[in-house]
Amino acid sequence: MIANDTVFLVLSGLGMSSGLIAIILIFYIGRTRIKKIDKAVYGYEFPHDSIFALLIRVPNYAGAFIWGWSAKRSGLEGKIEQFSKQFRWPFIISFFLFFFSMFCFVVAGFFMS
Repeated sequence: MIANDTVFLVLSGLGMSSGLIAIILIFYIGRTRIKKIDKAVYGYEFPHDSIFALLIRVPNYAGAFIWGWSAKRSGLEGKIEQFSKQFRWPFIISFFLFFFSMFCFVVAGFFMS
């Protein structure tokens, strides 16, 4: 019983901390990088970005940066090759941190007492 509680707390802590880091990265991306991608992809910048709009667009761009299939599927294939690896890493890290966070929460659910 105590082992289950410990595993639950550890996984919940990992899930919360990785989710928080991913949200902080999304704020960073929204302030520094998203406007450059919007300018390259759509031809203009969105004047006001909310966190909700960023939560939709950042995983879309991250998926396109990671997999060519996703870039082709979302119509970003020829438009995102100009961005360097240093430009892409926050998108990719926030994408995987969100998946890791959700994985930790789902697995922690099995250890709830």
